[in-house]
Amino acid sequence: MKKTRFLWWVASVLTAALALTSCSADSTSGGTESVGPVKVSDGGLKGDPILIGSICSCTGPAAASVGHAADVLQAWASWVNDRGGVNGHPVKLISYDDEQNPTTALAVAKKLVEQDKVIAIVGQTSLVSSSWQNYVDSKGIPVIGGQPVDAPFITDPNFFASGTTLPVLMLGEVAQAKQAGAKTLGVYYCAEIPVCEQLPQMLKPMAEQAGLGFASEKVAIAAPNYIAPCLAFKDKGVDAVFPGVSVEAISRIAASCAQQGYKPIQAPTGVSLQRAWATDPNFEGSIFAGSNALYTDDSIPAIKDFGDALDKYIPGLRGSGDFSAPLLWPWAGGQLFLAAAKAANLSPSSTSADAIKGLRALHEETLDGLAPPLTFTEGQPGFPLCYFTGNTKGGVFHSANGGKPTCIDQATAAALMKALTPA
Repeated sequence: MKKTRFLWWVASVLTAALALTSCSADSTSGGTESVGPVKVSDGGLKGDPILIGSICSCTGPAAASVGHAADVLQAWASWVNDRGGVNGHPVKLISYDDEQNPTTALAVAKKLVEQDKVIAIVGQTSLVSSSWQNYVDSKGIPVIGGQPVDAPFITDPNFFASGTTLPVLMLGEVAQAKQAGAKTLGVYYCAEIPVCEQLPQMLKPMAEQAGLGFASEKVAIAAPNYIAPCLAFKDKGVDAVFPGVSVEAISRIAASCAQQGYKPIQAPTGVSLQRAWATDPNFEGSIFAGSNALYTDDSIPAIKDFGDALDKYIPGLRGSGDFSAPLLWPWAGGQLFLAAAKAANLSPSSTSADAIKGLRALHEETLDGLAPPLTFTEGQPGFPLCYFTGNTKGGVFHSANGGKPTCIDQATAAALMKALTPA
């Protein structure tokens, strides 16, 4: 298998997937200063802090999905400090908004390393991480958690994923469709982003491997209606749909199809779940696979901590339309850093190398049920082999499998990579 070629190809598909996690909301102005109205509490802890940084695309095209990412990470830091800190030391978070601008992103990465002296970049939600990836690698600064569908998390050993990465996540979507009784999987993919055309190439071999028929339709996100692609899928017998378009278009396509009397099983990726979908009748019975535990399921202790912290430090966020699945990413990254810090007994004098040792010491770490089992082998990027599943019933998102992840074995993973390797 030509591994390098496979990783390059999947990375290009990931670029499209990241673009599709955002709605088409207008960009807002921003800068490279620390963002978010949440003031980090020091918990009354004395002494020098442990310094960590983060980079988000909190303004720009993805603001509708990750605009509050810095706020969430600041809430995490306050939550940690108010509970005794990291090994008794306060954690200080320095967060910058790159505005989804590669030049700005590289500049703030250099600022975090050279001026702010952080030992790690934690919970990042930068959609232009490729612009600063090589720089932080050269400086030995680990990138700990954040958006697990970002390409470096499957290609770079210096990026430590805090959730399931895209190949296994997509396999989970296909498996969910099969389990729901679907016979043919259909994929809508966006016309505006050229690399979206590779999404069907990624999903078709998975569908065939699962014994499902497969069909795809290109759609324009800004189309006035979607009658033609809906009827095309209906004629082809598509009974489960994976929507590879922006989250705003997903809702409009589902509504357009329903108007034609066509209501296939909706199978949106769990990393793009929007609060409004739970009560949308066109998503009743929908299924999804997620990189982390369901972000609304307070029956999972780790998710309850997440929700309680948001209610305390960012009142009103959970009840707003801005509360979407990607906001769990920065929190999961923070929790992964906390686990590594405990494993390595980090202190204010610790180095980036010490943080990496802590990460390497983790074995099948689940962050109290927040993440799939995480193990980081030296010299290799992490590749979690488990994913979370759920469905929508009665206007509510529900975890499946008791909130536990579903895992594939090494043989299935090898077959997956083989199937996805371009000829």
